[in-house]
Amino acid sequence: MAITTRVGAISLGPNRLTTVIPISLLMDITISGMAFEPKEKQGDRFDHLTQRVQELAPARGTIQRTFFARAMKGVRGVDPQTGRTRTHREPIGWSPTRKYVNATKGLVDYIQGPFLDSPPLTATLPAFVLYSPEQLTGERNTSVDASMGGEYYVYELDTSRKFMLADGESRHLGIEISLSPTSKLSGSRREKLKQELVTVEIIHGIPVAAMGQMFADLNGKGVTLTRNEVDSLNIRDPWARAAKEIFAELRMPLVGSGRQVTAVAMAENKHLLVGQAITMTRALGLGSYSKATSTISYDDALKDDVQYAQVVKAGVEWFGTILDHFEMPTLDDGNRSGAIFTDPDRVLKSMPIKVALGVMGHDWVAPNHSRQEQHLASLRGINWNVNPDWQGIAGKVNPAKRKVKVDGKTVERRIPDEFVLVAASAKEIGANAVRALTDPDSPVGRRVRGLQDGTTARSDAV
Repeated sequence: MAITTRVGAISLGPNRLTTVIPISLLMDITISGMAFEPKEKQGDRFDHLTQRVQELAPARGTIQRTFFARAMKGVRGVDPQTGRTRTHREPIGWSPTRKYVNATKGLVDYIQGPFLDSPPLTATLPAFVLYSPEQLTGERNTSVDASMGGEYYVYELDTSRKFMLADGESRHLGIEISLSPTSKLSGSRREKLKQELVTVEIIHGIPVAAMGQMFADLNGKGVTLTRNEVDSLNIRDPWARAAKEIFAELRMPLVGSGRQVTAVAMAENKHLLVGQAITMTRALGLGSYSKATSTISYDDALKDDVQYAQVVKAGVEWFGTILDHFEMPTLDDGNRSGAIFTDPDRVLKSMPIKVALGVMGHDWVAPNHSRQEQHLASLRGINWNVNPDWQGIAGKVNPAKRKVKVDGKTVERRIPDEFVLVAASAKEIGANAVRALTDPDSPVGRRVRGLQDGTTARSDAV
C-alpha cells in the first residue's frame, strides 16, 4: 500500500499546480539531483531510490545540468593499428562543475545565513519547479475560494513516486547539506530551516522533451544580472552599504547597471560603477590593495557601528578631498560631477589608480596626520595626466594616433605629445599603483612626480 501525503494546491491548468509547503515536505517528495550523478551511483546513499532514479534519469539528462563532469588526462601510447605513438585522453575521475561549487558554497552560506536570519536584512528562495511524468489527479474543494484565479484542489501525493527538480536543484542541494548531521547549523536552526515555507510549482503529465523546453525557458529567457547590478542591489554587504552611503553623502551618482560606464551614463553625470565604488571603499577601510580586490569578505572590519561609521566618515572626507582637488563642480541638479574618474586624459580612469587612492584614504580611518599631510602633498605633486611615466603603473600607455588621408589612402599618424591609457592586469600593476601614490621616494613614486633625474615636480601637475 502506497504511503500518500495530502497537499492542497491551486490548479493552473491540467498539467500545472502551485502551492506553499514547508521545506521538510519539499525534501520528502523530491529526489536530490545528486542521486542522478554517475559519481554518486556507485554508493548506497540513494539505493532506496534506484527504480525512481532510473525512471527519471532520461528526463534529468534532458532538463538539468550536472554537478560533476568527467576529468580527463592525456596519455601517450602506441596505436596498435598504425604502430605510431599518439596521445589519447582517458578519464581519471570527476571534477565539480560551477553548478556544484555554487550549490555547496555560495548557496549553503546564503541558506544558513541570510535566509535563516531575521529582518531587516531579509532573504528569500525562488520558487522550486518540480516535475513528474505521471498525471496527477486531485479532488476539487469547492468550499475554498482563495480568490487567486485558479481552483483549489487537494492532491494525494504518492511519496514513493518522488518528483524530480526541474528548477531549483542547486538550492535543494544547499538545503540538503544544511540539514545534514554534519552541517554547521545548530539543531534548533536546522529545525527552523525545516519549517520555513517555500513556493512550489509542480508540472506533471507532460513529455520529457516539453519539460526540457520549459527548463530552457526558465533559465534562458531571463536577463542575467551583471555583477555591478548585483552590487547595486546588495544591502547585506556592509562594504556595499558604506560605499553607497559615502557617495550619496558626496552627492556623486553611481552607475547601478551594466558592466561599464557608458557614454549615456556619463551624460547623466554617472562616472563610477557601484562595484568600483565598493572596491575603493574596501581599499580605504582595509588599507590594502590585495584585500580590497580579494574574494574574501573581510566583513569583520565593519562588524560594529563604530567601525562602520569611521569608514563612512573617512570616505566622505578623503574622496571629497579628491573631488575638491580636481575642482569637480556642483551641477544644476545639486549633484557633484565625478567626471575625473572617466577623464581619458587623466589616470584616475584606471581601476588600479582608483583602488590605490582608496588605500591612501586608510590614513583617515585610522588617523595618521603625518601620512595625511603626505597624501595631500601627493595630490598636488603627482602629474595625473596620462603620459609614459605611468606605464605599468596605471596601465599601458600608448601614443595617441589619428587617421588621416595621404594620397587618397587612410593611414594612422601619431599625435605629438598625446597618449592613450589602456587597461592592464589590475592584479599585476596594483602594487605599483599603490607604491607610486603613497611612496614619493620609490622609483615609481618619483616617476609620476617628474623626479626621475632629481628635478622638482612640475607646477602644472594637477
